[in-house]
Amino acid sequence: MAEQCRGGTDCKDDPGIITIDEHTTVDCLVFDLSESWVRLTMMSSANVPDTFLLDAQCFGSGICEVEWRTDEAIGARLRRLG
Repeated sequence: MAEQCRGGTDCKDDPGIITIDEHTTVDCLVFDLSESWVRLTMMSSANVPDTFLLDAQCFGSGICEVEWRTDEAIGARLRRLG
């Protein structure tokens, strides 16, 4: 059974899109989510900047600031939009 996000939305392994600029996006999975924190997994985190826009079905859009990264994961502070 999927984990529940705040507000009762399933979020574990929910698809997301990282927007790097108007021409470049990176597909990811929202692996973990709290009110102000998100952990993402992806094929490669190498091209993801330290600040980026994240769109995900489980919460909408937010600005993320990277706190840590590995080759295939990012942990970031999340400021939800709207």
